[in-house]
Amino acid sequence: MAHERATEAVARLLAEVPQSDDFGARSAFAQERLATTTVFFRDLVLMPLILRALFGEKLEALRVEVGPHVARAVAFFLAACRHGGVD
Repeated sequence: MAHERATEAVARLLAEVPQSDDFGARSAFAQERLATTTVFFRDLVLMPLILRALFGEKLEALRVEVGPHVARAVAFFLAACRHGGVD
């Protein structure tokens, strides 16, 4: 249940991306591909830190890494979307 709610929340946010800039023409954000794009975003951006927390890494150490990790992972994700990498 929590997994589905989290996925739905990410999908809603990603659905707003095409309205915000030049990503409207990107196939990764097309309605029929949004579910796949959501899974890639979740796995690339969210899951690495969540898994490290679940396996007992100190939260203080993770908090320091959240900003840099998200910046790198989101930049990578968006670059892949620009080049049609979500098929």
